[in-house]
Amino acid sequence: MVNWNNVKLVYGENTLDHIAPHKVSLSEVHNVLEGYFIPTRINVSGIIRYLILGESYGRVLIVILEPLGTNELLLITAFDAPDSKKNLYRKKTKI
Repeated sequence: MVNWNNVKLVYGENTLDHIAPHKVSLSEVHNVLEGYFIPTRINVSGIIRYLILGESYGRVLIVILEPLGTNELLLITAFDAPDSKKNLYRKKTKI
């Protein structure tokens, strides 16, 4: 089980090259993980990953992470959430 308050994000140049066309920066990914987010466990071809729905500087993003160890998560990709997910996130964060 991931302790979301103590996550170590792992990434390489390939990952940064992969998120760049989505116009998402590494600082935005960190910002998502430091704020309120909705984690969902997903199965991708037998591999457990987490779909993280969160906000960074007004953008609602989806961040895909793969667990490597107890609190080490590999950044797979990050991109703007589709409207349906943005609406879900905004509904969940409404006070």
